[in-house]
Amino acid sequence: MTEFFTHSTNEDTDIPKKLIMNFQKRLEKAHLPMHSIMIMRHDKLIYESHYAPYTRDSLHRMFSITKSFVSLGIGLLADEGKLSLDDKIIDYFPDKLPQGEIHPFLKMMTIRDMLQMKSCHRFTTYKASGCNDWLGSFFTTTPTHVPGTNFAYDTSATHTLGILIERLTGMNFLDYLRLKVLDELEFSKDAYVLKDPSGLSMGGSGLNCSPYDLLKVMYLIVKKGNWFGKQLLPEWYINEATSFHSDNWAKSDVIEEMQGYGYQFWLTTHNGFAMYGMGGQLSVYIPKYDIILITTADAQGRKGGVQLIYDSFYDELIDKLDSYDYAKDPVSFNELMAYASSRKLEVMPKFTDRSSNCYNDILDKINGRKYEAIGDNVCTVKNFSIEISDDKESGIFHYSNSFGDFSLPFGLGKNIISKFANYDLRIAACASLRTCDLLDIKIQVIDEVLGNLYFALNFKDPYITVMMRKIEEHTFNEYDGVFSAKLIEE
Repeated sequence: MTEFFTHSTNEDTDIPKKLIMNFQKRLEKAHLPMHSIMIMRHDKLIYESHYAPYTRDSLHRMFSITKSFVSLGIGLLADEGKLSLDDKIIDYFPDKLPQGEIHPFLKMMTIRDMLQMKSCHRFTTYKASGCNDWLGSFFTTTPTHVPGTNFAYDTSATHTLGILIERLTGMNFLDYLRLKVLDELEFSKDAYVLKDPSGLSMGGSGLNCSPYDLLKVMYLIVKKGNWFGKQLLPEWYINEATSFHSDNWAKSDVIEEMQGYGYQFWLTTHNGFAMYGMGGQLSVYIPKYDIILITTADAQGRKGGVQLIYDSFYDELIDKLDSYDYAKDPVSFNELMAYASSRKLEVMPKFTDRSSNCYNDILDKINGRKYEAIGDNVCTVKNFSIEISDDKESGIFHYSNSFGDFSLPFGLGKNIISKFANYDLRIAACASLRTCDLLDIKIQVIDEVLGNLYFALNFKDPYITVMMRKIEEHTFNEYDGVFSAKLIEE
């Protein structure tokens, strides 16, 4: 693979090393599960740190960053004259229109309205219960308002635009972008987009690619579509897509999402713009300092988690650049590089201060015991047992539910990588004795389904109450509930 970018050296890092370390440490101190951090300035890759088992080339679910990719595809088609941003969207989908009279708001809606998140809907239409035709729902759901007037984050609009690319090119939007742009960037060949229930590419949230892929695409955007002398994207469209078109001040809950919206790009404070995906997938550009920040993470379930990434970036790094004395930077290049390469996926401690005195006794007590669920439960668990290793460094949670018999290996104070249950998804699992009657198991999903689960085992002899919680949008529904079990007398 071509190494397109120059890397900073010991003599010149372009950003004080102490500021970079402070930014990253602040996120870790807040226990925000980071997966990757990359920073570029003045065309040089200043810093990168990946949390093992993640690497710069690991495919990662990018969620709504997908929307920005769809926008680029629409821009290319507009530049080719194959569509106009002011075309009416219904003209491209006559087969999906409702029977009878078409709602006037639907008739009015343009591609530009959809790019600006100003569709005629106030929500994502396919999220209605039981909807399998995601594309069809965009045209059959009754509109609520005149398009082009109100910002509403409607993922079904972007999903429809992604399928429009497919209808006009005969290939899904990612393959079209590969042909026109991404192959030149050596974008990951194994990157892909998840499918909706109808088998169509999820244009609103389905992209799986690497953080390095994101860096290259953002670099191309920053350079107005010019890739080392080759104009791969239309400059006029990049300028429009990253400019203010929609005011979302009244719609959003956090300050960084209140700064305005372009064509599937977010505007940010510090006069920047971003590609933004749920859970901390970020590609941010700050023009004043010519800095690109790339992050991947799993901040799902952490209220304000993405805002914390922004705040840490600004407070610890951006806002201190002008006043920092570079010559007095106390962190050496080697120290920073050692720190960057030592990062691992977040783990819980073996025990807390509240449970340190009973750690060995509790693990010995529960080791090998078998429990039977009391009655039916929403998690469908029938029975379970806990196996603790002799060195008390790991364990296995064996359980049976309505889907079969499964084993969940976990580390104590460390992660153990395995495949989860009947989902065939990679996970990292660790456990912590939180109190003398509570063992928490945290399961981080590190596959195309990005999320996490908690199994909290609360002891009260001869009972254990199990709280299972899943933090993921569509999957693991049977791992979300509370039930009690009783010791099986041997």
